[in-house]
Order: sequence, then C-alpha cells, then structure tokens
Amino acid sequence: MNSNKINIILNGKRVKAQEEERLVKIIQRYDIPLSAPCYHMSLTETGHCGLCLVGARRKATDKFSVVFACTATAKEGMEIDTEYEEAVDKCNELFRLHLLRHPLDCSKCDKVGCCFLHKFASKTKFSGITRIAKGQLQDIKYKEFGQHILFDAAKCIGCQRCIRFCRDILDEELLGFIRNEDGYGELDLYPGKRLGSNYSLNLVDLCPAGAFVNKNCLYQPAEWRLISTPSISTESSVGINTYVLHKGNKIFRIKPRENKYVNDAWIPNSARDEHRYFEDRKRLTKVMQNGQHVRLEMALLQMVESFLSNELAVVCSGNMSLEDQFVLRRLLDSIVHDVFFLRKKRDPDGFLISDDATPNVNGAILNKIITQEKITDDLQELNKKIQAGQCKRILSINEEIFSYGISHALPDDLKIFYIGTENSETSKRAIVTIPVSTVFENTGTFINKDWRLQKFYKVINSPNGNIFPMWYIFSLLLNTFLSTSEKELIWLDDVWANMTRDVDLLADIDFFHVNFNGILLKND
Repeated sequence: MNSNKINIILNGKRVKAQEEERLVKIIQRYDIPLSAPCYHMSLTETGHCGLCLVGARRKATDKFSVVFACTATAKEGMEIDTEYEEAVDKCNELFRLHLLRHPLDCSKCDKVGCCFLHKFASKTKFSGITRIAKGQLQDIKYKEFGQHILFDAAKCIGCQRCIRFCRDILDEELLGFIRNEDGYGELDLYPGKRLGSNYSLNLVDLCPAGAFVNKNCLYQPAEWRLISTPSISTESSVGINTYVLHKGNKIFRIKPRENKYVNDAWIPNSARDEHRYFEDRKRLTKVMQNGQHVRLEMALLQMVESFLSNELAVVCSGNMSLEDQFVLRRLLDSIVHDVFFLRKKRDPDGFLISDDATPNVNGAILNKIITQEKITDDLQELNKKIQAGQCKRILSINEEIFSYGISHALPDDLKIFYIGTENSETSKRAIVTIPVSTVFENTGTFINKDWRLQKFYKVINSPNGNIFPMWYIFSLLLNTFLSTSEKELIWLDDVWANMTRDVDLLADIDFFHVNFNGILLKND
C-alpha cells in the first residue's frame, strides 16, 4: 500500500487516508458501521459475501457506483457514501437470505453475543423479523473436522475466511465448497484431509457466525458471559498476545489478542491450554520447612542464614517476569552466589513457536542476571561442582533441577531451597519450599525475543492468601541484607520506579502507559 496521504470525502466529511488503502479499513477507522464478514486484515480480499457494498465516485461530477469496500481502494478526491441507497438495498437483500437460512439456536451457540449476524441484525430493520419457517428448531448436526474442531454447516454463511486462512497462513488447501443434497454449496474438507495443524483453532475465532466450534468449549459459558483480560503466552520467547477469558476465579479459555508486531491475529492451539498446565498439576500452596507447614517469616529466616554461605548456587530461568528478575538482581548483589540460568529448548515451527521455550530470557540479560554467553541448556556444570563438594546450597527458582542434569544421588550436607509454583521432585527434596503466584495470578512484563516489552495482567486470585508474587518474596529476602532506605520494593509501583531509574533501556517508561502493542526497546 502506498503511504502517501490523500484527501477523500467520507459520508460528507473530508478525512485523511492513505493512497490505495482499502475502503473498508478507512470506514472502520472512523467507527462507521459496515457489514464486512468476509474481510479480515490478515487475509487476502475476495469481495465474496457482497455485504460491504458502498457508494463511491472519483469526483463530484461523476455518478455514484456500487463497489465492494473490501477490494476497492482510495484515490485522491474520492467520495464514499456508506448510506448510498442502492448499496444499502443490495446489502439488505443479501443479508435477508443469510437470516432465512440460519438456524435458530442462539441460546446454545458459542458465538452468541459475538456473532456478526446478531450484531448486524440488531442495528437494522431485520431485528424484529421472525425466521421460524417450520415452527420448530432443528437439532445441531456437527461434523468432526479434526481433533479439536466441530463444524455446523447450517451456520456457515460462505465468507470463506476459513479457506483463505488455510491457504494464506497454513499454506495448505484443506477446505472447499461442494454441492449438498439441497442444492446449496456446503463447506467440507478435501478428501483425505484433516484440520490437524497446531493453528487450526484460529478458524473458530475467524468464523463470524459460529459454524466452527472448539470441542473443549461446548459445555462452557458463552464468551459474552466471561471477563476478558489481556495477557502474554509463556509458551515461547515470541511473546504471543492473548486474552484470558475467566469468571468466578476460574479460567475457561484463552484467545488471540491482535498485535501486528508479534503474532498478528493468531495463536497456536497449544497456547490456548496454558492454564490447564497449572490446573492439571498439583500446585504448591503451603510454605514448608523440613516437611512441616510453617509461617513465611520462619522459612525466610532459614534461607537468609544459608545465603550467608559462600557455597550458594542460584538456578533460575526465563519464565520469571521482568519485575521478578529486577528484584532478584538486587538480592544477588547482596549475597555470594553462583548463577546458572536455564534456557529451555524446543522444536520451532517457523511461525509463532520459537526454539526458546521461555518468555523472558532477554529480561534476564537486561537486568544483568546473566550474559548471553553463560546461558545454558542443562546443569551439568553445577552437578560437577556438587559432586566435588564445591556447592553446599542450591536456590532453585521455579526449576526442576533433576530434569536438567543434577544427579539424584546428592551429598548429605547439600541443602536445596525452592521458590516456585509446582510440586516437583525438587520441591519435595528442598528443606524450604515457598509457593509463588503464576502468570495468571500476577501483573507484570516480559521482553520477547525481538526485545519488545509487553505487559500482562492478573486474571485470577491465588489459591490462598499465603501465595505472593515472586518479586515480593525476593524483596522480603532483600530487606534483611540492605539498609532501611532500600526497603521500598513492596509494591509494583516501587519496583517500576526503581527499574526506570537503574535500567537505561527502561528510563522514562511508565508501566501503566505501556500500550497493548508493547514497546520495542532496541533492534537486536
């Protein structure tokens, strides 16, 4: 698209636009209602549904003609009329056909409250028209299109978003239209094909009328009944933007949040199930010391005494938030230690899953916890030090150390301290275990692989009042080593005030004004 600015007239008002910009984008930018169910900014335009018709002319002496807003482009001096009578009449006739064929199962449909047909009908004269043709509702007939997806052909309005997604994004020809027994074109899979991609559930989000259904959401509350909170996926260093849908301190589903700089409008299926990781595993909920439930201050006291030793190794990972890492850095400056930083590897898919399975390695580098050269994939070096008697204390920060090369046969005088979320072998063998909140129970920031600072918000409460953010636990430990003047890191505002003062790349950045697209800190 040409970036030159031009003048056009939109519904009688002179506005600015970019030369050759799609009319639908201009109209939506100025919040003018427009029906365009087949249009999606990340997919190729087809003008297939015919519901985005508007009147347009190049100059005042010309006659208005009806054009597709999703395919027509802006020219200097063009006049656009979204209420042009001929265009409105044609749209209404096409829309009436969609309504007449659409099933009346809104109360059961997962798309209720977010449905294109619902929203458009409520704003037009069709809101009072009955669509009951046979006097009764028809049963839902689902087709299984893959492991996670069901398809209801009766709800399909033929927008072809799904076909274009498979073709444009997945680079596969999976779906097409065939003529059914009633003589209508019906969407179906090509012979021998299945929707098996890790991105297939994006079709559920793309469908404007609820034809595609996520099997896991069949018996959940409708989306409009849930609270939507912005968050960040911790699946990899890409930093995929998400919305977490929740109600009554329970997470029901995760959906993509559009960010053109990171994940566009897509999300892997695997990222939609991140909340199940904490639900399916036994969470740590109690502060433990030598197998007994104790008060937090008692556990912290024993940790402080052990930290005075010069034989302490700290094991941490890129799953910590930027705030966690900053306060940890302050703590590490006060104790003698040896840091081992784990970067977890995985197979990349060339799209939204990188080879780094941690969300905030760059945050640790920014906070100077570790350098790029010292990041490791295992703990073989630490294991050698343990066996040689050079390490007597280990502080594991949310890491299962026995999965990364630490021998299960440990010296009797070795003491393990664990701060984390999951009940693992490391937590069971630790003499002190302190539970902390998960990413869904906390507010903070990550820095993704491209050095983009992005924030996430608290979604639900922790299982009990004894579970705090990790940075808060570090601040309590820190306060035992530093003077009273440094005892300021007890609120998120305090942490950010200190970070913007001490970290050059964060200078003048206000957490509460970091927008939803994030802030690019540097070009790596």
